[in-house]
Amino acid sequence: MRLFLNILGFQTAWWACIVGVGRGFEIPALLYGLVLAGLHLRFARQPRQEVKLAALALVIGVAADTLLQMTSVILFYGWSLGPLSPFWLWLLWVLFAMTLNTSLSFLQTHTLWLSAVAGLVFGPLSYYAGAQLGAASFDRTTLHLGALASTWAVALPVLVYAAQHFFTPQKSPS
Repeated sequence: MRLFLNILGFQTAWWACIVGVGRGFEIPALLYGLVLAGLHLRFARQPRQEVKLAALALVIGVAADTLLQMTSVILFYGWSLGPLSPFWLWLLWVLFAMTLNTSLSFLQTHTLWLSAVAGLVFGPLSYYAGAQLGAASFDRTTLHLGALASTWAVALPVLVYAAQHFFTPQKSPS
């Protein structure tokens, strides 16, 4: 049940943020995502580990998305702090990190190449879907798609490695 709720929570938060930005409901979407993050931490086996992993993902995500935006690969809409990526993306990186020890924990049992390939494919698809729903815009050139793909082909394995080696909650002794 916990796995299902983790998947459902992240997916509904993704939709809320993307559609919220595109339709003028960014604040309710952010509040919804923050509530989900709080609930995740409330029921996590080791919330400190989850917070540390989320903080790492936040730093990586803000850096990656801000760089993508500053190099004109993609233009994100929504509230932001100066030239940084918008707050809703920050929240999605945090919530994404909270899937790495739950619904995406299977990635920790496979080679990091699987994470790289998953990032290569699903990263750009997520940004494309977000742009189609009005949260961003970008030219779908090979160069821009390649930049999105390579960003995620690096970011996802780094986060999976961190989750696996530094921030995975320890199983309690039976």
